[in-house]
Amino acid sequence: MKILLLNDEFYTTGASTAMLRLAERLVQNHEVSVLPRIDGQGEIRKQFEALGIPIVKDLAGEPDLIVSNCILSGSLVGELAPRCPVIWWVHEAEVGRDLLLRYPQMAQGFKSASHIVFQTEFQRIVYGSFLFDSPAMVHVLPFWNDAIYRQQDLQPKPKDKKRIVCIGTIEPRKRMEDTILAVNAMSSAQRAEIECVFIGKYLQLGDGARKLAEALPERYRFLGEQPNEETLRYLASADAYVLASSSESQPLTIWEAFELEVPVCLSDLETYRHIGLKHGVNAMMHPMGNMELLASNLQMVLYHDDVRRRITRAGKSLLLKNLTSDWADAFERLIYRVQAQIAVKQMGF
Repeated sequence: MKILLLNDEFYTTGASTAMLRLAERLVQNHEVSVLPRIDGQGEIRKQFEALGIPIVKDLAGEPDLIVSNCILSGSLVGELAPRCPVIWWVHEAEVGRDLLLRYPQMAQGFKSASHIVFQTEFQRIVYGSFLFDSPAMVHVLPFWNDAIYRQQDLQPKPKDKKRIVCIGTIEPRKRMEDTILAVNAMSSAQRAEIECVFIGKYLQLGDGARKLAEALPERYRFLGEQPNEETLRYLASADAYVLASSSESQPLTIWEAFELEVPVCLSDLETYRHIGLKHGVNAMMHPMGNMELLASNLQMVLYHDDVRRRITRAGKSLLLKNLTSDWADAFERLIYRVQAQIAVKQMGF
């Protein structure tokens, strides 16, 4: 099949990484090209190019199928679906619903897509009012990044302090400032032996946290985008991983931390209950925006070895149970299903 991947952008996000991993699978059996919603540079673009996948600027070439990434492509799904079947791969949860309310034209994707793929059952709940009359078939397909298992010898980054790692775009939804403020709330002795490493494209940081970070660059280190291998080396060296977001669906970095046996500290989001995360069992959770409890959770995993061992073991156990399902195989089966539907339609049925 000729498959066009409609990707959002080329900087490193969970969604763009997921599209890259799908492309790696599809290019083995199909003719694949990529059309970015917003063109530009980034680590993900380099990896598409390394695979030999053409990056195109329009729909020339008449693909047999489009796989469209992210809620932001909803209006494009509406435009393109009359010309070609579309699988709409939605990665966002509450933030996606909020965007639909602000930009209702994006909701056209629910009326037009042939299939909609979510990562979690929670997303099906979030978008329920848009799905009730959608003709699309809806699938829940958790995604796992296998990048860790490709590393022959994953060497953790050297360090001389306790290291907290945060991975993701530096923007309001990710609430990176919460980690900075939580560390600042600790005792001076604890602060002196901690460094925070932030990996991801820098867009915006709250004023208070930004001033703290600028005053103490040796404690709060912003590395920007990094190749996947470098990111994993930093994560492997972490004493704690923090994701304090206000909205997520199924973050890849949590599972990577579980595999590397790094304890995770998370904001207590509803979606996590749907993927098996529990406070004090396999993660430490705090009410979103509560820096005092985040600080307490960090102190727990940084200074209490028994707690650390217990939650990292439970996290890895959950991951290994989930890895028994091959998401890429399931996604490709869906693509062949669409191919069969196209053939039936061409026969006049």
